[in-house]
Amino acid sequence: MSDLAGQLDIELHSTGAAPGAVIRSSRPLTAARIFAGKPLAAVSSQLPLLFSVCGTAQAMACAVACEAALGWSPAPSVVHARGLLLRAETIKEHLWRLLLDWPKALIRLDAMPAVVHMTTSAREREAAMAAAMRAFLQLRAALTAGADPFLPGAPVNQPPTDVLENASAILALTAVEQVFGTVPADWLAGVTTAADLDAWATRADTAAAALVRMVAEQGLADLGRCDVGTLPAGSGGALAPGLLEGLAAALAADAFVAAPLLDGQPMETTPFARELHRGGLVAGLAAVHGNGLLPRLAALLVELARDSAALAAAPLDAPLDAPVGAPAVAALAPVSGTAMVAGIGAAPAARGLLVHRLELLRGAAPETTRVLGYRMLAPTEWNFHPEGVVAKGLADIAAAGPADAGRPDRIGARARMLITAVDPCVDYRLSVS
Repeated sequence: MSDLAGQLDIELHSTGAAPGAVIRSSRPLTAARIFAGKPLAAVSSQLPLLFSVCGTAQAMACAVACEAALGWSPAPSVVHARGLLLRAETIKEHLWRLLLDWPKALIRLDAMPAVVHMTTSAREREAAMAAAMRAFLQLRAALTAGADPFLPGAPVNQPPTDVLENASAILALTAVEQVFGTVPADWLAGVTTAADLDAWATRADTAAAALVRMVAEQGLADLGRCDVGTLPAGSGGALAPGLLEGLAAALAADAFVAAPLLDGQPMETTPFARELHRGGLVAGLAAVHGNGLLPRLAALLVELARDSAALAAAPLDAPLDAPVGAPAVAALAPVSGTAMVAGIGAAPAARGLLVHRLELLRGAAPETTRVLGYRMLAPTEWNFHPEGVVAKGLADIAAAGPADAGRPDRIGARARMLITAVDPCVDYRLSVS
């Protein structure tokens, strides 16, 4: 099955009376309607294949929305397996950004002339990333063999311990060797302030430490800074109470899915947004640099450290009976006098909050339950809103264009760095004039 992705077309105008950015999307935002009328089990198995970017988060949001609608509670081992896979997917995605995407973007900015400052070559980083990808696929195969934990109402999940330990060790080793230079839990405990981050970046001999040094040395810490807010959160970075229920009604409209607003304002949902609400290192950097490049890089590092530490600490040699990371769910009111039920579920995908809303026609048995309607809201629609955080950050880059008169390549490189940092889940085309 093909991935339903589409593309972002971004125009950056650095000349003329009104410098700014225009973002248009060709993403098929109503594609989930293809599930209408299909059996619930078929939808649950097909959806991660059709929407394969962050497929684990997609599967989790689908599963928890279904269970919310039907009033089902998954077994603790199933919740644990889902949490392990979601953490592993986030680790894999953050490693990709740190080892491959950010270095390429910085090269375009001439921040890494001849890549002399990187401690590992591009080929070495690619090899490390390939090993991490294989480990993630092994982990997913082990956790979904026999009984897929993302099927609504999935039975108890007991995967083979040796495969889990091996795959988790490879992911953790990649984080140690290529990113932190130490055990992720120790890095997380020891790097809590801007001064700590600077000291680590100075002494550590890793690709990620080199990224932090380059962002600081090249004066890029504030790149893309703007005044767009983040989706509200509760304690510990959890979703604010009532947020999902508030989004449920809005999700009925195509216009909202294409360009979502909260209280009339565009919002951001990214690793930076999550870590900002947690406090600590990212909040401290944001107090100085706002939502600029350095706080965004720090957010990737903190999330990677936290998820790597949690994956390493998971009781892989014991029954999986303790939840790891609970997604947000909400059951919606059933339609009176009918067999229709509805639910909404959210998962913290690597790029931001992913929300699924569905309506089901409950059958006499689970296999006869069918999907009536399906809506999805991906983080890209928030972050690349025509007036959102990327659009405003790009407008600031365009406004600074006179300093780079005659160098559209330089302006374009800065724009690509910001786009990489916020990270769309689809391809994009950038034009600069």
